[in-house]
Amino acid sequence: MKFAEVAVNFPDEDSRTFSYLAPDGMGVLVGDLVWVPFGPRTVQGIVFELTDAPVTELDKIRSIIGRTLAGPFVAEHLLIVARWVAEHYRTTLFTACSLLLPPGASSRLRTWLMPGTINRDLTKREQQAVGYVVESERAPKSRVARRLGLGGSPIVDRLIRQRILIAESDWEKPRVTAVYSKRIELAVTELVAKELIADHADSRSPKRVELLKWFLSGKVAQTKSALNDLFGGAAVKWAFENDLLKIRKIRRDRDPLADYFFQQEFAHSPTDIQSAAIDQIVGQILAAKPSNNVSDRKFLLHGVTGSGKTEVYLQAIEACIAAGKRAIFLVPEIALTPQTLQRIASRFPGKVGVLHSGLTIGQRYDQWWRVKNGDFPIVLGSRGAVFSPIENPGLIVIDEEHEWTYKQGDQAPRYHARAVAERISEETGAVLVLGSATPEISSYRAAKSGNYRLLYLPDRVGRPGATESKPLPKSQAMAKVEIVDMRVERADGHFEMLSRRLIDAIAEALRAGGKVILFLNRRGSASFVQCMDCGKVRQCKRCDTALTFHRDSGDSRAQKGKLVCHYCNYSVRAGSECPTCGGKQMRRSSPGTQMATEAVREYFAGVEVFRWDSDNARTASDHQRIMDEFVNSEASVLVGTQMVAKGLDIPSVTLVGVISADTGLAVPDFRAGERAFQVLAQVVGRSGRGAWDGKAVIQTFNPDHYAIQAAADQDYEFFYDTEIRLRASQANPPFTNMVKMMHAASSEQVAADEAVRMAVSLQEARESYGETGIEVIGPTPAYPLKMRNMYRWQILLKGSHPERLLELVPPGYLWTVDIDPASLG
Repeated sequence: MKFAEVAVNFPDEDSRTFSYLAPDGMGVLVGDLVWVPFGPRTVQGIVFELTDAPVTELDKIRSIIGRTLAGPFVAEHLLIVARWVAEHYRTTLFTACSLLLPPGASSRLRTWLMPGTINRDLTKREQQAVGYVVESERAPKSRVARRLGLGGSPIVDRLIRQRILIAESDWEKPRVTAVYSKRIELAVTELVAKELIADHADSRSPKRVELLKWFLSGKVAQTKSALNDLFGGAAVKWAFENDLLKIRKIRRDRDPLADYFFQQEFAHSPTDIQSAAIDQIVGQILAAKPSNNVSDRKFLLHGVTGSGKTEVYLQAIEACIAAGKRAIFLVPEIALTPQTLQRIASRFPGKVGVLHSGLTIGQRYDQWWRVKNGDFPIVLGSRGAVFSPIENPGLIVIDEEHEWTYKQGDQAPRYHARAVAERISEETGAVLVLGSATPEISSYRAAKSGNYRLLYLPDRVGRPGATESKPLPKSQAMAKVEIVDMRVERADGHFEMLSRRLIDAIAEALRAGGKVILFLNRRGSASFVQCMDCGKVRQCKRCDTALTFHRDSGDSRAQKGKLVCHYCNYSVRAGSECPTCGGKQMRRSSPGTQMATEAVREYFAGVEVFRWDSDNARTASDHQRIMDEFVNSEASVLVGTQMVAKGLDIPSVTLVGVISADTGLAVPDFRAGERAFQVLAQVVGRSGRGAWDGKAVIQTFNPDHYAIQAAADQDYEFFYDTEIRLRASQANPPFTNMVKMMHAASSEQVAADEAVRMAVSLQEARESYGETGIEVIGPTPAYPLKMRNMYRWQILLKGSHPERLLELVPPGYLWTVDIDPASLG
């Protein structure tokens, strides 16, 4: 008799499992997805452990109802990682495991109601429920309860117990399954078919002979109707009645790479510095026994933009798969995936699987199963790909590791892919490589402290004058950067969004046949619309934020357009009058990418201008299309948001212009300076990667800000030294850890009262239990305060172990807890 410890799909304060009997003959395995009874309901669960003795009392043990036949889904080392995710990020075990399941695996038991026997007088609400079921003949239980309103569920349960309504349950169909296509082919050997052709050669049924010859030529048919059109119904019917043909189901792969063509590429000869980095990484991959010192297997590859970090990754991956292991390659988001895919798939054709949110659910389903079945030794994807179902990972690469998109913040579990990768490395012995030209402050400090092995690529490669053994020094290879003080521009009477120097630089670059990238981290035509009479800024009615003006596409000069909320997607037509005072003077302020595109077209008529932001690039194919059009065009300009700053390698780009370097500096977040430096340094690094020298122009109202100065000089060490001193003086991460707690309610007063109550409870526990090393900050209104009609308040906990207060004062389901938040806003 075996017992299973199962993590059930039920909101539970504790990360725990429940004991169930594993029936003989069911074949339950660790990592299986099963259905189990849980109270009055049936829920799904993941088997974490099989034991000979249950944890709970034997007389309380219930049996597993069934298991998913395609399992087990989860490898044992990933179950260990899932347990850590649940404990560290304070979520349920099943929620943590949901990251490990194939798309569409989770399903719910749906209960249907049918009329039973009415054996007593019914109340008015009971009559309403029964009447709806009788009218529908068969209705979902949840819908009947909702129609009754508050307290509807107990009423429906009572009617079921008294057999006035009959309940019948079944599982919802999976959202996605494998897709099969039918194929008609010969069911007999070639010899038999030829004998039949000879037997019918002189008969009056030439179509039978033609049909058999057609199939012998290697052709197949998809449908009977297609065969009927070719050979007539009588011949086809004869072939099937005599078992000469058969219909076979063939699984059809929804391949996201089906439309791609990859030219085989071979490894480049690395520079001496690249070789040293490759040797250290590969040495750990090929080690017969992983080092007991975990830091020996973790590397931070810090290289300036264009220094050849990707070549180091690829040669390490080549050594990994040659050793019979598998590799995971993470990129920050789908905007970067197409170009990275081109590089990696050209080096390893047919060996790369893709997992990211830009795929359809069917593509994700097929790719997940092919990865699990071992079809791909390499997995490329965004943060969720760190949970890829591979048994023997040898290498995990996290490119552009500084990107905040590696942190999931919108839903539980709110994990960071880097932290998860560290746990996988510890459990499996896989080598972990982080790479960036602008590493996150915490990562660089960890490398300086010896928790990572620091590898440095100081110089650019691939420029004229550089050799394989001796690349150009950084001072000669990097783009020449000029800072334009926009205060001076205003003082001189120039109020346009493009400074005079930037306009001249664009003209010079285009005349020389180069390409230009203009960066502005703001979508739309204007960030807000303000009435000049009353000063009122048009705001979203559901969020406490200004609406952004978006001009109608294809109508660059017209005033028509719409106002859009970038938080909840609420939109309204942009009227010419103020809805508050009726004023007709509406001012559009803080231009976005849409207006920047129009400005470039006005200054440079006839030049191709492309726009790249989330408004016109929503899928991976959109990102690929825009990039291909820009790369294949003549002298042209690309205007974009952060997408243009992330890993693009386009040798023909000779100028980068930053329209507003100040965006984000005023955000109330201790990481504001770091984010500004990273995005500026990255976007400047897009220039001068080919045969021509690169230039960059940075427009700002804060030319003396240390982040802007460091980005202009491409001086990470200066930035790090300045930033780490500021963090230390304010006891901010990485010197402390942080927890963000957020409460939301439809009533502003209710939200504020609950936030105050929780803050008082936390302060009392802090004093009572001697946890004075933990600082309780707040409560404060979140930014924005109102989002999607919900008012939000937050509390920050800061200290060496801020999670201890959560053990003393459990926040409950009304609060969202974010461990190590990527943003305080």
